[in-house]
Amino acid sequence: MKVLAEYIVRKKVPVGDNPELPKFRGNIGIAQGWISIYANLLLFVLKIIFGFMSNSIALIADAFHTLSDMASSGVVVFGFKMASKPADKEHPFGHGRAETIAALTISILIGFTGIEFIKTSITRFMNPAAIELSWAVILVVLITIILKEVLARLSYNLGDRINSSTLIADAIHHRSDMWSSVLVLSAFGGTWLGYPKADAIMGLGVAIMMIQSAYTIARSAIDDLLGKPIDANTIKIIREFALQVPEVFNVHDIVVHSYGAHRFISLHIEIAEGKSPESMHEVADSVEKLLSEELEADVITHVDPVSLEGKDIAVIKDIILENQKLFGLEESIQDLRIVKNHHVESIMFQVPVPVEFDEQELFSKKCSEDLSKNYPDCKIEIEFKSQMSMG
Repeated sequence: MKVLAEYIVRKKVPVGDNPELPKFRGNIGIAQGWISIYANLLLFVLKIIFGFMSNSIALIADAFHTLSDMASSGVVVFGFKMASKPADKEHPFGHGRAETIAALTISILIGFTGIEFIKTSITRFMNPAAIELSWAVILVVLITIILKEVLARLSYNLGDRINSSTLIADAIHHRSDMWSSVLVLSAFGGTWLGYPKADAIMGLGVAIMMIQSAYTIARSAIDDLLGKPIDANTIKIIREFALQVPEVFNVHDIVVHSYGAHRFISLHIEIAEGKSPESMHEVADSVEKLLSEELEADVITHVDPVSLEGKDIAVIKDIILENQKLFGLEESIQDLRIVKNHHVESIMFQVPVPVEFDEQELFSKKCSEDLSKNYPDCKIEIEFKSQMSMG
């Protein structure tokens, strides 16, 4: 399905442009949504007709699972259309999180449908009914298995291409429908072998799969709404772009707030101390302009003047990095500043640590002792900065 996914991307995105950008991803998501709607409508009609013809609760349950897929694909279309709307007075950060709300809505639809069919399957188990099998019914189920797997792979591929949790949610729904159809086929096999309750058991299996899918999708959507750390690759890309600006020595404290495809980025850049406020402001503006253009994000940059030159700098860095290595920390120093007249009077720096790091006191004691051996009359200030992503 990668070929079809790439074809859709090429039709919606100019060559060389990033399909993840807000101005393109909405069209891709809407196209996938309509493909799913038409395919699911066809499958629903086939399943519901042959489900009643064969009196199979498993096939009827599967038909309504497919109908919920069609409804969820409609939510996909609506979510992407809403997310594509520009910011307004009531929503100054845009409508990007409509995508996440769409994914959460999909999970609710799946969950309620699953609960209803648990009830129906239990009733059928207590009161088994005969199922009329035919090659036509079996063919419908086989077509469903193939088509739903095609839709799942298409949704996964497009979801990966535009980094969309909504399309991934729709893919999970399609994949669960594929497996539920496999269970329906198993129910037919059980009935043919003389076990009529197999239909109810497999119908129950379909319902449980639906609820499991609902949970997976809802958990991911809620994580997005509550705010989860940005992935390490995005942090790396932001850092690399910022370091392209001349005079930027280091980048840290990168924070990204996502509203669907739109991002708000804040970061700290380190430049050599002693520069005028005007020149530091110019460097910060250059970083913000570059990131805004490359990532289509709103960017806020904080400037940290740091000490970069001198024999003492190299000695101090070696001591700090050795302690970071000893404690299993990322070997990175932030905002290193030294106050020096005739001798080093103060050393101030920040240590990036994972949010779960709990040895700050031990690190401060050990690192301060090591620094004091070289600079006995020096005041040492160590600040720990918890990192939401240690990428």
